[in-house]
Amino acid sequence: MTPNKLQVVIYDAPTTRSGSCACGCSGHHRHGEADDPLAGVSLEMQAKALALTLDAAFPGQVEVEYINVLHDPRGPSLPQAALLGSMAYPSPLVYINGRGRFAGALIPERIREEVGKILEGH
Repeated sequence: MTPNKLQVVIYDAPTTRSGSCACGCSGHHRHGEADDPLAGVSLEMQAKALALTLDAAFPGQVEVEYINVLHDPRGPSLPQAALLGSMAYPSPLVYINGRGRFAGALIPERIREEVGKILEGH
């Protein structure tokens, strides 16, 4: 990763996901139906789409990395792997510049807003 860019890292452990809704919807809709167009899209592909979205909004200022802690060689040594394995937080974990910001869902609009706030503060 490039040190002068804002770093967004998505940590995922696909087998630790529970059946409960991670989007914070309180169960008002069922995922996988028409209201969830990303239900069949892997989190890795969603991370790639997020990278494109952030690059369009903040050209050259943000770098996105997806890490599946179960398959990445760094996984066992990452504190995020322990968090996901303990089920203390739902997958995925979204870190911005090394700080945990979101857990349980990849919501591009919220991440873009947070990245914008951080970039404005620099």
